[in-house]
Amino acid sequence: MRTKELRTADLGATTFFAASHPPDGCGSNGLPLTPNSIVILGKFQALRTLSHPNIVSYVDIVRGKHGEVLTAYVDVDLGVSPKTNGTLALFPERLMVVSEHHQFSLAAILKERNEPLNEQETTWIARGCLQGLSYLHHHGIIHRNLHPRNILLAQKGDVKLSEYGLYHMTDNGRAVFFPIG
Repeated sequence: MRTKELRTADLGATTFFAASHPPDGCGSNGLPLTPNSIVILGKFQALRTLSHPNIVSYVDIVRGKHGEVLTAYVDVDLGVSPKTNGTLALFPERLMVVSEHHQFSLAAILKERNEPLNEQETTWIARGCLQGLSYLHHHGIIHRNLHPRNILLAQKGDVKLSEYGLYHMTDNGRAVFFPIG
């Protein structure tokens, strides 16, 4: 297993639920569908290999069942047995993604300041963001959630993009119940 030296960074965790397929769901080839949590785990492995000064590192992912049953409404036109009364009990799988995290976000700094960033600061931050985005795009990753709260500033002033992997990991948002980006 490859380890990354995080130096002055902390670790942060994001947790979410993978959408479940119906228990008897099959693909167009007639084979059972791969659970979304497995798809997410596979795509996470690619994110783990990314390394650039302007993106945070993804460190680990933990998968486990959630203790409660999620009951989702299923349209009868989709072939649900009348015995289920239009509902289907699903067991979503909780995923926890661990990544590098830095204390200061651009959003927090802008909120705290009484004046706008000067030209030099703006140029430095824009350059870091563009270099990080260029690296991600070169590797087929779309950020999809670029926002001042996802632009982190490391202790030495390095600009780091965070939360760039969620859209990629979740198969462009199809593997989760919530909208991304």
